[in-house]
Amino acid sequence: MFPIAAAIRHRGGFARRRDLLALGFGDRGIRFELGHRRIFRVRHGWYSVPDAPEQAVRAVRVGGRLTGAAALESYGLRVPRRQWIDVAVPRNACRLRHPLDRRSRITNADGIRTHWVDPQRNRLGSAPWRVSVDDALLLVLETESREIAVACASAVMRHLDFSPGRMDAVFARAPQHARHWRGLVSGLDDSHGETFARLWVMDAGLPWESQARFPGVGRLDGRVSPNVYVEIDGGQHDPRWTGESPSSFEHDHDRDTTVAIGGGTVLRFTYRQLYGDWARCLAAIQRARSDDLELIARRSRHPVPRAVLRKRRSSASTSIANTGSRPP
Repeated sequence: MFPIAAAIRHRGGFARRRDLLALGFGDRGIRFELGHRRIFRVRHGWYSVPDAPEQAVRAVRVGGRLTGAAALESYGLRVPRRQWIDVAVPRNACRLRHPLDRRSRITNADGIRTHWVDPQRNRLGSAPWRVSVDDALLLVLETESREIAVACASAVMRHLDFSPGRMDAVFARAPQHARHWRGLVSGLDDSHGETFARLWVMDAGLPWESQARFPGVGRLDGRVSPNVYVEIDGGQHDPRWTGESPSSFEHDHDRDTTVAIGGGTVLRFTYRQLYGDWARCLAAIQRARSDDLELIARRSRHPVPRAVLRKRRSSASTSIANTGSRPP
C-alpha cells in the first residue's frame, strides 16, 4: 500500500479525509503521518504535504480553489503579480477560514479576494486546489484591467498552445466590456512586459511589429519603424541575475552591436522603466522613430551612390575581421 503522503501527492497534493479512508487508510495511519510531519492538516477534513505550493495551501485553507492570475501562474505562466490571490469558493460556502490559520475566520485584510463561483466540493474532480486555465482566464477578463487581461490571455496562447477557437470560447463567456479585447491578444508576446509595451505604443498611435527579425540577430521584441527596435528586459537580462538560466546581459549587447552595424537602433527598457516611467520610454521611442523616418526620407531624396555604400560595407567588414570581437 502506498504511504499516505504519496497518495495525497497522487491526487494533486491535497486530499479529504473521506478520500483517504476510501483508499483504505485509517484514522490511526493518518494520525501517525501527522505526528511524523509527513502530512499536515490544511483545514477540517483536508490534508496536504509539506512541499505543496504555498498559494494552493492558502486557497484550500480558505475553503476554495486558486483562480485568476494566481492560478495561471501555477500553470507555469509569467503573469503580472497581484497584491492578492483570487480564490473561487462554492456558491453555498460559509465559515471561510483565514489563509494562514485554519482556526481563524477570514477577514477583508488577508490578501484574499473570494469569488462565489465554484461548483459543490463533491464535483471538484482531480484538481482540488486550482480551477482550469479557461476558468482562471475568464475571471481575469471579468475583474482585471485591459492590460493585465490581454497579457494573461497572450501568455496562455503563447505558452500553453491555446487554439484560437478555445480562446474565442473563453472571450464569449466574458463580460461585454472585455470581449473587444480579443483582437488585442497575441501569441507572439514572450512576456507581459512585451504586451504592455505593445498596447501602450499602439495607444500612442504608433505601429508595433511583434517579434521582428533582424539578419544575424534573430527576433527582437518589437519594431516601431523600419530601423528602430524595442526590447523589454526582465531580470534575466541583468548582469547580477542569479536565476536558474544564465544572464543574457553579454549576449544582449552582442546582439545590439550587430543591429547597429546593420544600420538599426535598439531601445532597451527595463521593467522598472516600463511600469514606473513609461512617459519617458514613449518619448524615446517617438524621437528614435521620428529620426529614423526623417533619415529615410532624406536618403530617398539624395541617395548615396551604390559604389560608396559598397565601399563602406567592405570597410566595416574588414575592420571587424581584423580587430575580432574583443579588444587585445
